[in-house]
Amino acid sequence: MSPQSERTQAFRRAISDFIEERRTAKKVPKGDPRYDYQTWVKKAATDAYAIQFATHVAKITHSSSQASSIYAPPDTLSHCDAVARNALGENFPEDASAQNAAALYVVAFLNLKVEGKRLLNYVMSADTALRDALAQTNEQGDEMMEAFASVVAPPKTLRVDTLMKQVLWLTGNDPVEDQDFIVLAPLACSSLMHKLYTSVQSANFSEESKEARKARREGKPSDHPCIFYHDVVEWHVGGANPQNVSPLNSARRGISYLLSSLPPKWKARSVPDLRGRDSAVPIFIRSHRVCDIVKELATFLKTRPAPNLETRKRREIFEDDLCQALAEFTESVRAYEGSGWTEAVDCRLSWAEKVWLDPGFVDGDIHEAGWHDRWVDEVSTRIANALNAALAKQGVVGMGDVEFMHWYRVLLTGMVHGGMT
Repeated sequence: MSPQSERTQAFRRAISDFIEERRTAKKVPKGDPRYDYQTWVKKAATDAYAIQFATHVAKITHSSSQASSIYAPPDTLSHCDAVARNALGENFPEDASAQNAAALYVVAFLNLKVEGKRLLNYVMSADTALRDALAQTNEQGDEMMEAFASVVAPPKTLRVDTLMKQVLWLTGNDPVEDQDFIVLAPLACSSLMHKLYTSVQSANFSEESKEARKARREGKPSDHPCIFYHDVVEWHVGGANPQNVSPLNSARRGISYLLSSLPPKWKARSVPDLRGRDSAVPIFIRSHRVCDIVKELATFLKTRPAPNLETRKRREIFEDDLCQALAEFTESVRAYEGSGWTEAVDCRLSWAEKVWLDPGFVDGDIHEAGWHDRWVDEVSTRIANALNAALAKQGVVGMGDVEFMHWYRVLLTGMVHGGMT
């Protein structure tokens, strides 16, 4: 027997076994003429014209739709940086659309594997051994191969119907003219939906996931990762007859998963973002704690307190609070941003504020000029001026040079003794 004949016999055995399995599953008595080898294969070839292999199935949008489904393998699509159908790779799940659900058995037939490859792959490569296994003559075999190949052929004309979601897209220049529009009908990607479904199912119910979650609860190591899909919604397609939509929809029992599309829940920064700002002093002055201190201090000063010991003690409390707030602000920025953060190109702070808020700041020119100790003086000056302005906004009049020098000395002392230098 020639190698060609051996391969033909291998195909015939696989196809015969498939036909017998279907007869047994349907509990049809032996000898039924419908399950005669040649009769069954011929009918399958005829029914193949009612089948369209697809990655995008129109019936998912509406189970009664007669719109065209699309077969677009991932390798035929342009690159997309987002997670999309072209990220499925070579072994993507194929679906199918049928004009008649009774013809869907052809999909299972063409997915039958012989020597590690599907019958459909042999059909597409025009394998002569498979052709000889399908029919008794080359002419009949060629006709069957052509019929089976039609399941992946693109529709001659794309059609859409009123049951589909449609978008009229202007392609011409005149929105009044009908011919200047085309109709876009978005199709659900069943292949991507099935990949997501299997991923969620595996994360929720596989033995590996159960083992990983148990190890996580017990604080033990695991060879498998814990994967969680939060806020997932079940989308049921096809009602009581999911097989009428597509084979993959039937395999999912009509269930598809929708990932959450809610906007992200932003976590507020624990410290203000100082990048792109010319100075951090206004941010410090507008902080909640400093605003509260300034308001209380302004209320106290507007009473024109007598210059006595009680007034001095009350004023010192405000001063201590301001120095403490300054120390906390400084430490929070340094700890959150990390050493050297002012080296970023979008940091526009002056060299003095960089030294103040970044312990890792290094500038050779400044150190060579002997100015590395002057940052305290410059920062204290800026904050003192800002405090005077803030008190003036609260209605405290007469804030001038004397008050500025007072705040300057308080802040200078606070920065030196507060460990900020």
